[in-house]
Amino acid sequence: MTWQVNWQKWSVASKDDVALQHEMTELSDEKMKREHFYRYLAFGTGGMRGEIGCGTNRINKYMIRWVASGVAAHIVEQGCQADGVAIAYDSRHFSAEFALEAARVLGAAGIKVYLSDTLRPTPELSFMVRKWGTAAGIVITASHNPAEYNGFKVYGADGCQITLDVADRITAYLKRISDLFAIPVVEEAALIKTGLLVQIGDEADIAYLEQVRAVTQNKELTKMHGNKLKIVYTALHGTGGPLVTQSLAQAGFTNVSVVAEQSIPDGAFPTVTSPNPEDHAAFRMAIEASDNADILMATDPDADRIGVAVKNEQGTYQILTGNQLGALLLHYLVTEKKIPANSALIKTIVTSNLGEKIAQKYGVKIYNTLTGFKFIGEKIAEWEKSGEATFLFGYEESYGYLVEPFVRDKDAIQAALLTAEVALAFQLQGKTLYEGLQTIYNEFGYHEESLHTITAKGEEGIARIQAIMQTMRKKTIDGITSKEDYQTGVQTNYQTDTTQKITLPKSDVLKFHLADGSWFCIRPSGTEPKCKIYFSCAGDTAKEARGRLQNLEKQVLVEIENIEL
Repeated sequence: MTWQVNWQKWSVASKDDVALQHEMTELSDEKMKREHFYRYLAFGTGGMRGEIGCGTNRINKYMIRWVASGVAAHIVEQGCQADGVAIAYDSRHFSAEFALEAARVLGAAGIKVYLSDTLRPTPELSFMVRKWGTAAGIVITASHNPAEYNGFKVYGADGCQITLDVADRITAYLKRISDLFAIPVVEEAALIKTGLLVQIGDEADIAYLEQVRAVTQNKELTKMHGNKLKIVYTALHGTGGPLVTQSLAQAGFTNVSVVAEQSIPDGAFPTVTSPNPEDHAAFRMAIEASDNADILMATDPDADRIGVAVKNEQGTYQILTGNQLGALLLHYLVTEKKIPANSALIKTIVTSNLGEKIAQKYGVKIYNTLTGFKFIGEKIAEWEKSGEATFLFGYEESYGYLVEPFVRDKDAIQAALLTAEVALAFQLQGKTLYEGLQTIYNEFGYHEESLHTITAKGEEGIARIQAIMQTMRKKTIDGITSKEDYQTGVQTNYQTDTTQKITLPKSDVLKFHLADGSWFCIRPSGTEPKCKIYFSCAGDTAKEARGRLQNLEKQVLVEIENIEL
């Protein structure tokens, strides 16, 4: 179907929708019309995400109805209508409205909906699915993306993001829908009257807060000394505030200051350029309000990611990388708690090797997954059935962590709680969290990582990213000893001229290894118009690791910049 046909369909439909009609008239030139209508937003295991606006290449109520109808068809086919679907949403523009639209579509299919009565974090939605035993879960969020984005994420009955197979089935249903404007919906009042729509309120928070107590490893330590740790926290206008502060308080961390202006949920995210705790600028107001705090914490809008800033040797606040915080949390777990037999660490292929080194020393098994916490959640569910391993900790470099698997997604509330405990333990030893990290480096080697992102919107951007992947897939670079191509499922060892099969699911990802243990990985984002390039290097000293990183970055980025369409 051409973009012109899509445009015409929406033009006709807009006559009955004043808001849509206004948006359509704003598209004054052909280039913008094409951009909004040339394709349907992709749906996959990460759900659907895009800029808000009219058209099939944007997030709007009709596209929400479209994807919700695919979820509904899948649930009906499984015969799970009575089990229902849990729905939550974050603070983004139209999140509450989109959540209700999804509920109206599901209700029209006879599916019971448990709808959050206010905004709630994504990890709490994962918990709600398991707590209420629903067939699926939906959360309306675009995670840490800029304000113009929103999205639709789908969870299975196990509280994990849906598998590749389920995503494919839902996609097949979506392809059969020829008219977005004919998707059946039922009014909210009618759904409530028939019992197909039930609101979930404080009972979800109370149940979650009871479960999160298990994250604290040394409860006596935090109860007796928790008030000595000075914490500044910001929710970055998102959903994290209530559960983060309450979970800290019940563990004994009562010396917590909240950045008041950023505690107000607001989809415009007015005080930050980007509500992403990976962005150092997001900590500006927390640093201004720090008053010599021991640690600063920031969670993203749906509170599944957390960033942490600590005082360094210069006495200024340094934002820890996701790899650094992950190593600190893992090291504390393996040294503080009695490690169950068969314990396992799960991390992603783009996460630093430092965690592997820590796990190996303490006899913890290591499992690598593709990028995306859904793969970590799948492993946990698999082990519960097989008994092959016992989950200890899961993390990814992009600020995602999970300690206790009552949630099956990354959980910033859990991570905030454990981070505070780790910082307190070091404080009682006379060390800052930063100094604690240096002790880990001294033992396991200094690790330096970086992430370079190529943002490429629209059709030209997609073509640019495809050209990068196609060229690098065939490229020979000096010093590379092996390549992992996750799309073909083949690992090639250039030193021995041998190949072996990669056991992970196929994905458009390339990873290259060097003789000194350094590596870089190239991965198009599944939810954003971006191509990400990850670098990781290690050395006996910080200077050596940093030098290797700078040299590798320069070599690879020059190769990529020279790629032509």
